Parts: sequence; structure tokens; C-alpha cells
Amino acid sequence: VDEIENSTNQPQKSSSILDWKSRLHTGLSSSFFVDFITSPLSYIDVVYTDPGNVKRIEKGAVQTTYTSFYTIGFVPRYNVYEIKNNLVLAVSAPIAIGFGNAIPASESVNGGSGFGNFQLPIFLNIFYGAESTYNAQDQIGFNVGYGIEFNKIGLLGFSSSPQNENMNKSWVMPAFTAGAQFYRGLSPMEVNVKFGYGGIENQRVDQYGNQLLNGKRITRASSIKLSVIYYF
Repeated sequence: VDEIENSTNQPQKSSSILDWKSRLHTGLSSSFFVDFITSPLSYIDVVYTDPGNVKRIEKGAVQTTYTSFYTIGFVPRYNVYEIKNNLVLAVSAPIAIGFGNAIPASESVNGGSGFGNFQLPIFLNIFYGAESTYNAQDQIGFNVGYGIEFNKIGLLGFSSSPQNENMNKSWVMPAFTAGAQFYRGLSPMEVNVKFGYGGIENQRVDQYGNQLLNGKRITRASSIKLSVIYYF
């Protein structure tokens, strides 16, 4: 019994950190509809004509939100430290491309317009149980991770004007992820949720540079995605 327990909990001696074939795990992710992204609040110069027909330049609020109808991704993960056969410290970079539309985040802001998005998070993860290593015997498992993610929404802009480009800038923000691994027949898979977040921001002017009637609007950059990962 002790020998069986030790073989389950201890990593294989041949699995060194340079043994990439035994430590590299890959999968394909899919997400339907539950993939929402909102950009940080920013400001651009807008030309405003007052009632006296005097033109002046104001700082107008900009924020874009994006909804993906379908997102597909490639999920590479490398186990940098195998504590046991069913417990590892890993680095992952689940790259994803989405198919959806970008629009202004509210009625009081300008926003970029376009189709599609690109997202690249980099996480430090802890995996336990199923699919943590190729030698894990567990049928279920879970993982958590924290890192940063790069976002670009509105990849194919409906307008190629410089103003639209200024409203569709990419950004980086913190993110965390959590998931549960299990087997469907003989195939390992994972249900995963990812959440990205930026700092809280107060919007005090609208897209034309006028003061908001209700004082301010509280907002932040964010992303949330629910996906299913099919491991190769």
C-alpha cells in the first residue's frame, strides 16, 4: 500500500524541468457567448461648437465594450515544478481569438467599432488532481492561477480613421483564472473561468467633454470568459 501511495504522490524521477515532452500540456478551448471585455476609460480630443458658434477642443470620454459570439483558443501549459504526480506549479499562456462586435460602453462615451478580438494571458498556475501531470491517477482536479493579460478588441475596424484607432487601443491588466479538470470517457477536459480587471475609474465628463449630470460614472476595464478546454 505504501508503495502504491508513494508512486501516486511522487513525480517520476525522469521528469526533469528540461524534459519538455513530459511537462508540456496543450489543449483547445472554446467559448460560446460568455466572453465579455471592456476597455479602460480614456479621453480623446473632440471639437465642440457651443451655442455661440465658437469651436473649442474638449476632452471626451472613451470606453469600448466587446461581446464575443464564439472564441477559440490554444492552451499551452508547462509544469515548471512537479511537487507530486498530482500537484504542480505551472506557467500557461492561453491565447484566444474571438468573433464578436465592439461598441461604445455606454451612452455617455465614445467607443471604438470593429469586429473580433485577440487575448493573450500569462498565468502562474497551481494544478491539482486530474491532468496535473501525465502520471496523475485522479479522475477530477482543479486549478487556480494569477497573472496578466493583453487585450485587443475591434481587430477589424469598421472605420480606419485615426480617431477610431485612438479609441481601439490595446491594453494590459491583471487577471486570474480557475478551473476544474475531469474525464469525459477517456478524454481529459476542463471547465474554466477567467476574470481580468483594471483599476476603478471615475468618469466625470461625457463624450463631448460636458460634465455629467449625475456627477460621475464609476467604471473599470474588465473581462470575463467561461470556456471549455479539450486537452490533446
